[in-house]
Amino acid sequence: MKTAMRIGISTASYFNRMPIEDAILELGAQGVRICELFLNSFSEYTDEFSSFLAERVHQAGLTVYSVHPMSLQFEPQLFSAHPRQRADAFRMFEQILRSAARLHATHYVMHGAAYLIGASKGLSMERIAPVFSELTALADSSGVTLTLENVSWGLFRTPQFGEELRSRVGDALRYTLDVKQAVRSGYRPSDYIRAVGPCIENVHLCDFVRTETGCRWKLPLEGEFDFDGLFTELYAAGYRGPAFIEVYSDAYTDTTALYDCYRKLSARFDSEG
Repeated sequence: MKTAMRIGISTASYFNRMPIEDAILELGAQGVRICELFLNSFSEYTDEFSSFLAERVHQAGLTVYSVHPMSLQFEPQLFSAHPRQRADAFRMFEQILRSAARLHATHYVMHGAAYLIGASKGLSMERIAPVFSELTALADSSGVTLTLENVSWGLFRTPQFGEELRSRVGDALRYTLDVKQAVRSGYRPSDYIRAVGPCIENVHLCDFVRTETGCRWKLPLEGEFDFDGLFTELYAAGYRGPAFIEVYSDAYTDTTALYDCYRKLSARFDSEG
């Protein structure tokens, strides 16, 4: 089956293996043409650093589709009831929107607040839905689409949350579907597609094999996950965006395996592959 989906790689797949600026050049050298940039820390959110990355992106011949900051550093405070915490977090959010614009990225991947059983206060849907609307509007004013990613430890850990949030804030807020996080949450990716499918604008790919204690994470096409089924469901839901290999960096031993995975996925699913 040929789809209209482009295959790319997220620099999160290089975490602690090489700096983001080197990963960009490596992606370009390997023939990758679209990527997601995972920004690791505060020093990588600055105007100066994003300008430096933009030069590397141009040198590598890459298109940056999305930026994905290290969310726990400030995103939970976007939903804080404390005015100074919230104000500082909003300034950081605006800084990353500027970086996204400088990198010509059209999407921001958000995890949002963490959900800790027994310790999560002030995260009722009535309070957080207007915050998402505010963040979405702020991103839109910068030419960036905000996407909320399903994560096992975050607000959007269940498909039901996605359904309810969508009913509250409408379709201006979009979503990133993450395969491994769906599995970690105890759901199938198809459950999230049914919940928010028409609003999905980004996809993270990973594979796994089940073990007695959980899952061992693998590169796509090296485990038991049905990628043909996933792409068929996404396509049926109207998805025409890219899909990024986004794996933990210990899922492979050598970057050669990462690029082999990219080429196999591209040959199988990429409309330009």
